[in-house]
This record gives sequence, C-alpha cells and structure tokens, in this order.
Amino acid sequence: MRAALLAGALATLAGAAASQQVVRGTVYDSLLRAPLAGADLWLRGTNWRARSDSSGRFSFDSVVTGNYIVLLSHPGLDSAGLYTLALPLTVRAHDTSAVVRLATPSLGTLWARRCDEELTTRVDSGLVFGDMQDAATGARLQGAGVLLRWLRISQTAATSVTTQERTVTARTDSTGTYWACGVSRDMLVSLRGYAASDSTGLVDLQLGGRGVARQDLTIALAPARRPAVLRGNAQTREQTPLFGGRVSVREGPSTNVEADGGYTLRGVAPGTQWVSVQAIGRGPFGQAIDVRPGDTTWFDVALGALAVTLKPVRVVAKPSRLLQEFEERRRAGLGYARTEEELASAGTLRGALGALPSVRFARGSGLKDFVVMLPNPGVGGRGYCMATLYIDGFLSDYDQLQNYAPADLAGVEMYPRATLAPIQYQSVSTGCGVLLIWTKYVK
Repeated sequence: MRAALLAGALATLAGAAASQQVVRGTVYDSLLRAPLAGADLWLRGTNWRARSDSSGRFSFDSVVTGNYIVLLSHPGLDSAGLYTLALPLTVRAHDTSAVVRLATPSLGTLWARRCDEELTTRVDSGLVFGDMQDAATGARLQGAGVLLRWLRISQTAATSVTTQERTVTARTDSTGTYWACGVSRDMLVSLRGYAASDSTGLVDLQLGGRGVARQDLTIALAPARRPAVLRGNAQTREQTPLFGGRVSVREGPSTNVEADGGYTLRGVAPGTQWVSVQAIGRGPFGQAIDVRPGDTTWFDVALGALAVTLKPVRVVAKPSRLLQEFEERRRAGLGYARTEEELASAGTLRGALGALPSVRFARGSGLKDFVVMLPNPGVGGRGYCMATLYIDGFLSDYDQLQNYAPADLAGVEMYPRATLAPIQYQSVSTGCGVLLIWTKYVK
C-alpha cells in the first residue's frame, strides 16, 4: 500500500513539473528595423512579467501550460501612438521550452492597411493618425477634416535650392478616426483639425525615426465655443517655481509665471491648443493641450536646465559667424536691413522696426506688446499676416522679443516673403515674411 501511494505521489509531481515551461523569445521593432530593448512584456491575466534586454531577448519562467495573450509596451511605441501590442501564445505540456518571436507592425504593413496608394521610396512616407472628438460632449466626429502642412527643401542645381509647401488632408471615418498618409518624416509638420465652421488650434508634430505619430484632437462646436481658463503650476526640474517664465497659447493669450510658480490664462479658445512655456536658462517646452469649453483646464509643467558647457574665456577681435553672414547679406542687398548704428538712434524697439518698409504693427498679448505684420503673399498683397520671427537664429515668439531694447540689438533683417529669406529660415509653412533679430549676445 505504501509503495502504491509513493508511486502515485511521484507521478503527480512529475505531471506538475511537466505542466510548467520556460517561455523564451525576442522582440523586434519593425519600424526602426532593430531589436527592441527595454520593452515590458506580460501574459494577460497572470503575474508573469519580463523586460527585453539590449538584444531584444526576454523569458518567462515556469509558465503553466495553456493559451495566453502576450502584451508588449514600450515608451517609443507609445510616442508613435501604437501603445500596447498583443500576440496569442500556446504553451504545450510536453515542450521543454516555448519560443515566441514578437515584432511591431512595419511601416509597409500600416501603409497597406490604411493608405490607397503604394508605399515607395518617396521622401514623405510618414503616417499620422488619431481621433477627433467634440470638446464638450466627447462624441466622435465623423467627416471632420485634418490639414497637415510642411516645407520641403529640394536642390535644383549644384548651387541652388527651392522650397515647396506640401500638404496632406484627411477625413475622419464613422469612428471619428483619421489616417494621413505621405507626411514628412524629417520636417516639422503643422496640423489643424476642422469640423463645420470650427477648428482646433495649430499644433506642431515631429514624426521621428519610426515615421508614425498619433495626434488626437478635440473641437468645440458652436454654440459650445465658450472661452475657457488654463491654469497650472510651472516649475523647474529641481522642483522650484519657474518665476519669470512665460506661458503662451499659440493664437491666444500669454502670461508670466507668478512667484509661487502658478499661472492663469483666461479667454482661451476651447479645443486642442498649442501651449508653450519659456524661461531664461531653461529649455523651452511645447505641447498640445485639450481645453474644455467654459471650464478650467489644469496643465502643470517642469522645465529642465539648458545644457551649457563653460569653456575658458578668451577675448578675440572676431565677430560672430552669424553676424558675419548678416553683414554679407546686407552688403549684397538681400532683403531690408538695419545696422547697430541705425538701431541705436531709435528710442524704442517698435520705432526701430517701424522704419522697415511695409511693416505694420498689431497688438500682442500684453498692453505694451506688439507683433510685426507684413503684406500677405497669399492674397496678392492685400491684407497682412504675422511675420515669422527668429532671434539669434532660433525660431521665437513675440513675447521673447519684448525683453530687448534697441541698445541690445546688433542688426535686423526683414524679408517680405518667406521664399526670399535665407534657406535656413524658410522652415515655417505660413508663407508670410520673415523677421531676423540679431542681438549683441549672439555667439
């Protein structure tokens, strides 16, 4: 009897051991064409979890036989809008180990599913997708439109280039989802959603190496387009208030950050809007925010310090390369320019810029702020548009310009049309003229 019981117990233990297997595998990023390191994997409904190593390898120990779903997530996939991927898995009782190979969908696979044209070696081969919702009710909007714009720079000869504005339009389906095919993968893309006579704000998008990005949008439809309030806390990464920083809504109001790090913006248009935060010595930040009509939306942000490497100070009598280029263009008669001496005689910054041809001014976000307006090239010179502003070679907004006086400037350039500006300053898709401000602090 004891022998029989012992034999039965051993058989039970052997069966239990056989019912547990080691699951090994690899995960591959088909969009980047490389192993996916640092991916989180788990079996749905269980406690088995793993993380892929630098070669994309992972393993689950002692998995009970049965049918499972392997779930995969990674921050890089999240930023592309792919979020969590799933793959079925069967673990059999008599296998010494189970091998599974996971791969993200490739760009060709996504393109074949969503685009009506063939994917070739074309330069603009990116995909942008997302959903469109009513900002007031959350309902999905069918038949809404999305317009994406960017500039493509092409070399036409050994010493000449041309710029061309490119656009892609898409419409939402019955689920409120849109897919835009053939979007630039390497240029900054401007995106805006439309429904009936209403629209979102203009937001920025950069696809990156994977060539896929998701941008969900909300639109406040009339008569629910009630102005909203944007409120929050702006601080540094070191968790100190970002006092003196500035929070701005593109095509909307802006304000300074208070001493305690708080800020409040009133009269914000509802729907998806682009919000930017800037402060001296901090890296600028911009993000698309969904603002609820007639309500208060909270948005907290933390800015990191600019990475600055200090070198030994050596004073030499050599002007900045950028200022040298400014002087060369001025002597060649390109655009309209004012020198440091000419600017110094102006009492105010507005007076210094007002001497440039065709310049008009419009009121900015503050009582004394202003923006520079130039003839609109899109309507035959009738009407005006806001000039694209660069300060010391960097794309800027007019809130930053208010921090300078004529005595701070080393030169100013104005080009009535974007296509007349130097090629490195033609990367904005508005088509309006360009204003280049050079300060005495440029390196």
